[in-house]
Amino acid sequence: MAIEEVIDRAVMLGQTIEIEYCTRSGSVFTCKISDIVYSQYYGGGYIQAYREDMGEERTFKVCRIQKVNGHSFSRIYWNQIGDNFNRI
Repeated sequence: MAIEEVIDRAVMLGQTIEIEYCTRSGSVFTCKISDIVYSQYYGGGYIQAYREDMGEERTFKVCRIQKVNGHSFSRIYWNQIGDNFNRI
């Protein structure tokens, strides 16, 4: 199952989920989110949700979500590999 399918299910069922998220700068954090909807402003590749630890609504880019409820959805970002990576 792809991350998009897991997010679709959470949106449809109104589930609260815990995500591990990688920011644009490569920092990773874990948080619980609820009231998840697809972003009307940014489009289907983004979700808006209530971030429980911050007590406010936030926007998340779906492709940056690495885990949902402890299940991995691994993606590699160039800024995580480093400058010494050589393309084949």
